[in-house]
Amino acid sequence: MVGPPGLLRTALAAILAAAPGFELAGESDPDHHLTDGVVTRRPHVVLVDLDAIEDPAVLSGRWHARLPECAVVVLTSRRTARALRRALGARARGIIAKDVAPQELLDQLRLVAEGQRMIDPVTALAALDAAVNPLNEREREVTAAAARGMSTKEIAGHLHLAPGTVRNHLSAVLRKTGARNRWEAVQRAQDAGWI
Repeated sequence: MVGPPGLLRTALAAILAAAPGFELAGESDPDHHLTDGVVTRRPHVVLVDLDAIEDPAVLSGRWHARLPECAVVVLTSRRTARALRRALGARARGIIAKDVAPQELLDQLRLVAEGQRMIDPVTALAALDAAVNPLNEREREVTAAAARGMSTKEIAGHLHLAPGTVRNHLSAVLRKTGARNRWEAVQRAQDAGWI
């Protein structure tokens, strides 16, 4: 199990340790490699807190290198298209919402361990709803640059545009996302999986 220390990880460890048919191979912080002890035990499933990991694809590459047969299952509190995209980028075989009941979590983990794929239905529906992206290519580029914290002037230089053109694109993005400001627009675009 990989995730930040605290109540969630402690509670999950207790639930898994007490559940029949489960054996907890170990725990890890999201920035650390899996320990040799965990690798030696050859777990069937690694449970990851998706919300605590900056780049799940990089971290999953480490797991797959050391445990190629191990299934990655991610837990998330955000049931969005972006969460699903990040989970798939981590080659996850399962995405489970953090608010599921303990027994449902155990049932889903058993199915993943048996080779099935489990995707939270609300997250899957969010991804389907986000399938139609109202932003054109240039608006996506401008929004992605804004998501990296670039100013209007920096975006203009990065994309070889005039600052006024960048402001026009940002205005269009605000209108299409229904946001009040660029940061809200970025968040909505990320959650919808548009950037």
